[in-house]
Amino acid sequence: MKLYLRALLLILFCSKASFALAADEQQSALTIVRVPHISRQAQHVEYIHKLLELALNKTEAEFGPYQIQYHDTETLPERQLKGLEEGEQVNVTFSHAKARWDNAAIRVPFPLVKGLGSVRFFFTLPKHLPALATVSSLKDFYQFSHGQGLGWSTATILESNNFRVVYGSRYVGMFVMLEADRFDLLMRSAFELLGEQEHLRTQHPSITYDTHTAMLTFLPMYFYVSDTQPELATRLEKGLKSAFKSGEFDKLFNQYFKEAVQFALSPSVRAHWINNFNVTTEQFYEVKPYLLPALANKIEPNLAPKS
Repeated sequence: MKLYLRALLLILFCSKASFALAADEQQSALTIVRVPHISRQAQHVEYIHKLLELALNKTEAEFGPYQIQYHDTETLPERQLKGLEEGEQVNVTFSHAKARWDNAAIRVPFPLVKGLGSVRFFFTLPKHLPALATVSSLKDFYQFSHGQGLGWSTATILESNNFRVVYGSRYVGMFVMLEADRFDLLMRSAFELLGEQEHLRTQHPSITYDTHTAMLTFLPMYFYVSDTQPELATRLEKGLKSAFKSGEFDKLFNQYFKEAVQFALSPSVRAHWINNFNVTTEQFYEVKPYLLPALANKIEPNLAPKS
């Protein structure tokens, strides 16, 4: 009888240990995705979050369950990069292409908004509209000063092309500075401009924008992943490409950006090419299948020949 009880207790103990081990393994298999808080008036941040979930859902069978943890306080670009380098508080964020970020984190080679940010419009004050209307080449933009946030990819583009750049520390402050006439132009993508103009009507009513004059560059937006988690970068790339192949990516994109695409690619827009030294010609061809075809056709003739 004692031997029987001992055997039963041993079986129960082993079963409990096996259950605990299985639970630990399941917990360790959970992918924790830590995303910084980015506050914008446009809807592209909401879109990016949904796209992140879509990519993770598409790869759950292969890579296992996941949990996304969103920070609740604003994180500036330089702090996002620092977080990626450490890989603890932040392991995934998104940004337009930045050479410095490519050296510090893993760039997932898939353009999140189909390169739509490559057409750059300008918020300004009414007094500058006549001058903007007469712009006929890139050199005509040199008469203006350009507002930029610290760590913005477009700041590098403008500085590398010898434009006058006036910096602000925070996103919301850029509009305050523009309204106070601290600089002349604030560069924005079509989807940013259309979203932000609704806010500006009530908060900064003196700010306006030109609908026909723009700069054109190659400016893709990517997920960046901490290089401490290369498997997560692989997972996101597979998930995004799977969603593109299934049509789910296009469905989500069109839900958010249909109006912005029509605005950016309107025949009435005069877009003047500016080089982006954050990216290479090779990067363009790497992601060309996922860009808006009409936009890719505008960009490609301006790039260096494919090597």
